[in-house]
Amino acid sequence: MKKAIILLFSFGTWLISTAVLAQSYPTHPVKIVVPYPPGGATDIAARLMANSLTEAFGQAFTVENKPGAGGMLALEQVTSSTPDGYTLLVASTGPIAISPILYKERNFDPMIKVDGVVLFASAPGIIVVRNELKVKSIKELITLSTIKPDGLSMASAGNGSFQHLLGVYFQNSVGIKWTHIPFKGSSPALNEMVGERVDVMIDVIPSAAPMVKAGRLRALAVTTPVRSTQLPNVPTLEELGYKGFDKSGWHALFAPKGTPPEIIIKINTVLNKSLNSTDMKIKLGAIGAEAEGGSPEKLNERLRMELKEWAQVIKSSGAVVE
Repeated sequence: MKKAIILLFSFGTWLISTAVLAQSYPTHPVKIVVPYPPGGATDIAARLMANSLTEAFGQAFTVENKPGAGGMLALEQVTSSTPDGYTLLVASTGPIAISPILYKERNFDPMIKVDGVVLFASAPGIIVVRNELKVKSIKELITLSTIKPDGLSMASAGNGSFQHLLGVYFQNSVGIKWTHIPFKGSSPALNEMVGERVDVMIDVIPSAAPMVKAGRLRALAVTTPVRSTQLPNVPTLEELGYKGFDKSGWHALFAPKGTPPEIIIKINTVLNKSLNSTDMKIKLGAIGAEAEGGSPEKLNERLRMELKEWAQVIKSSGAVVE
């Protein structure tokens, strides 16, 4: 009985200290870890979040870039830290929903390692072809792919990259097969397409849109149900009759599992308010992204669903870690 009273007292003390911690949070600088080098879309999204949180809380939120192992180095650093809200993670689809499946030997399950804070922004995928390829619509692309099985080549940002697996997902969905040619990043892949050496690629809007706007590549469709504000004349697959196709790259904020819910809600509230501002929507639009937002539960459910879907795509693709 005495032991039970002591345990109950200890639990009550922990609850009170957690509540006090959340109420005063943050009392010192907060680190936001990004699994990519500076300058990319995920890094830019992280810095937009950091600026909003710094302004709201009057305490510094700083970005630390830690690339490597498909984003796994950043994930492991954050999830091995104390779950007190002072070390956070900004991750995109690849590191958080794809790499943990590809890097099996690291035995990393995001659902038991992180708590979602907010789904910050998303970037539609876009299907582009080289200008000299004799297709001007998705229907013509599928027809040509059927006539020439394995004859069309598909560029990607690397074996197992989001772009590679998005391409596999599309092929599986419409029943076609392309020959995969991986590159080390979107930029060299797109350049090879401009040089007429590769036929097709499914990339994300931020990297592909400049090539499309300059007339160097032809865009056929975007992979989300709503058109991109960056390329409003490009139809969606949904419009073209491919119902239920909804795939995008996204940027989200996570905390180590066990972070006090009160802290997660405080951060979530600030970022949702920021995402509703015209200024933030304009800044995200400049990198080809759309403002998202919503509850931590919305992000957790999105991650759970995508881990399941990408596991199936990875299995069918035969992708392995390079």
